[in-house]
Amino acid sequence: MTDQKIGAQLDDLGLVIDMEEGDRVAEAVVTVTTRLRSGALMDHQPVHVPAQFKPVPYPVQRRVVTIMEANQLLSEGQKQRVRDWLEANGIDPKWVSAAGPITVHSRAVNGNEGGYRIKYTEFCRGEDGQRFADPGLNEAVTVERCVLQTVALDEDPEVKP
Repeated sequence: MTDQKIGAQLDDLGLVIDMEEGDRVAEAVVTVTTRLRSGALMDHQPVHVPAQFKPVPYPVQRRVVTIMEANQLLSEGQKQRVRDWLEANGIDPKWVSAAGPITVHSRAVNGNEGGYRIKYTEFCRGEDGQRFADPGLNEAVTVERCVLQTVALDEDPEVKP
């Protein structure tokens, strides 16, 4: 199927409206039924002419919180805190690559924040649990993952406000 201008076809069907001389049509909603070559009728979605734009009712803010930067050095206490948080959210820390960042993405609308998702880099592995390696680069193959956060990360006791 292709998009076709149907104004002349509507004229041929006798589309006429009663309006004052000099007035112009600003908008029309047209419902079209076409007869297919097989003889069957096909109803189309109503068409708004000109197309109606949906107004943006309110601004949506996207927020990204970096939990750990790529290759960031952490103390043993910080590593354990991040591991515990990953596990609490259903992520096995042994498959998370430190070569990629760990971030939490959310959306805020009218001051209400939600939709928290954890994004991280995970090692690709086979059914035997072995990591896949890229022979050309001589490093492990990874993929970016995203999961719904169910448990928030607690405050870092090693960082003073």
